[in-house]
Amino acid sequence: MELSGKIVLVRVDFNVPMDGGTIMDDARIKVPVATVKELKNRGAKVVLMSHMGKTSDQAEAPSLRQLIPVIEKIYGNSVLFIEDYLGENARSLIEKAPHDDLVFFENLRFHPQEESCDLDFSRKLASLGDFFVNEAFSVSHRKHASVFGIPQFLPSDLGENFKKEIKNIERFFNHSSGKRMAIIGGSKLSTKIKLLKRLVTKVDKLALGGGIAGAFLSYFKNDISGIFEFGEYEADVKEIVENAKKFGCELIVPTDFSALISTKSDHAIMRSEDSNTTVFDIGPDSVKLLEDHILTSDMVLWNGPVGLFERSPFEFGTKTIAEFIAERTQNHHLISIIGGGDTGFAMKKFGVADKMTCISTAGGAFLNYVENEDCPALEAIRISHNKFGEL
Repeated sequence: MELSGKIVLVRVDFNVPMDGGTIMDDARIKVPVATVKELKNRGAKVVLMSHMGKTSDQAEAPSLRQLIPVIEKIYGNSVLFIEDYLGENARSLIEKAPHDDLVFFENLRFHPQEESCDLDFSRKLASLGDFFVNEAFSVSHRKHASVFGIPQFLPSDLGENFKKEIKNIERFFNHSSGKRMAIIGGSKLSTKIKLLKRLVTKVDKLALGGGIAGAFLSYFKNDISGIFEFGEYEADVKEIVENAKKFGCELIVPTDFSALISTKSDHAIMRSEDSNTTVFDIGPDSVKLLEDHILTSDMVLWNGPVGLFERSPFEFGTKTIAEFIAERTQNHHLISIIGGGDTGFAMKKFGVADKMTCISTAGGAFLNYVENEDCPALEAIRISHNKFGEL
């Protein structure tokens, strides 16, 4: 569609980590750069919309005004900040803004109608533009007004990075050849049950780390420390184990752990029962086991650290595996797809983020899409395409 002289609303995710007034990581602000430049090259006036924080209480939620200097530096454009974008003259302010400026709205979550996906709020936001582009994959699993509501009223499409995120995940599942391996870590089995149930039917190898692995060790009667329990998820674990056999997926569980001994200040490697321990990482034998399986894989999808990587010496498992995957990727032996959130942060901490095939900008949204092969944001774009056609 012709975009010259048109207003394009772009949903971004500038919910960056802050320490006081200082941005600790500006990666999310850089994500939409290619999309914004493309829209401007096509003559569009660009309006950026984002949220920050988890509350709709304006007394507690942070203002996005503090991001303006960083946005101007990254994009090379002046920013016109509109605080009251629900006001009667908001559209007029946008239309009068210099073409080279970026228009930037105040925090969407100042309005509770954003999270409730209020239809009137969605329509009001949509009235401020002529087109809509979603460049916030990291919020794609949210059925919010700025994600799900606006595309019902405007011709809409996905941004370049959003498309790339989807293509990378689909590349893993739809690649016609090669051995697929998934590494799933994390402390809570409850957050990964649905993911594990899907992966076990799709991959050749499924490696488990963190507390998630503990539930399977308990099921196999191989709980070396006597501290793991699968509790209410016993039936789910049983289903996953049975489907692994049915679909030919090899389950890989740790054989040793790095643990803090209560009577000592140091850690120890556990291979036999010791009730006075707190497990924080997988051990060296388990790391070697994962490396051996990675060697025979062509693609690896990793979501969730395998230990408490933020604390020494329990970063060993996650760090060593990350470095091994990075080396295999750089030598063109492996396609590596890394989930965002804690996993992405760990890759940055260990200096291998730029050595992976791709690292998602999203945590929860990445997990949600891998589980469901769909998300509310994509559903909304399909609705828009059916109504208005594609951009």
